[in-house]
Amino acid sequence: MKYTIREIELHEFKDIYDRIERDFVPGEYAPYEILYQQLQEGVQTGLILLDGERAVAYGICAGEDGSDYVLISLLAAYEEFRGSGFGSVLLEALKKRYSDKKGILVEVERPEDALTNEEKAIREKRIQFYQKAGFYLIPHIDYSIWDVPMHLMALPQEISSQMMNKEIGQIIYEIYFKLMGKQFIHKMKFKSLRS
Repeated sequence: MKYTIREIELHEFKDIYDRIERDFVPGEYAPYEILYQQLQEGVQTGLILLDGERAVAYGICAGEDGSDYVLISLLAAYEEFRGSGFGSVLLEALKKRYSDKKGILVEVERPEDALTNEEKAIREKRIQFYQKAGFYLIPHIDYSIWDVPMHLMALPQEISSQMMNKEIGQIIYEIYFKLMGKQFIHKMKFKSLRS
């Protein structure tokens, strides 16, 4: 089958946002108006994976605007196609699309903070999904966004993992400053746990 990716058109974003609300817990994504504006202004880019003519997965990414790094803010296969490998296909397409970047980042909720065993298993599966694609958990950081504790994972491309680990605080701050602006940057918490 032939897969392609294309940018989300603004007129179809409401349908994608409905999926985002079903696919992610509140706090993991921006309100509709903010995300719409970010897409409109090019601060974030929305992408859809097509299997032939059929849309099967989507991703929202920050950092196409000249940044050295890309943050995959959201990535999900459409619910009706989960388990078919479309998430992996989209992730591989994103790795190719951003191959000129120093690295790609993703955020995953911490399994250790899950309230149920089912939620813990989902979070662990998400981490394994990214690890299988070459991402690693960045060690020794305490990180949260909108008061949701997260792990950061990275796929270094034109930089060593040691250098990425060293610079991760500045990298993530620059990405989120563009996303959140001066008014809300305090909602991102980042602290190195190294002694």
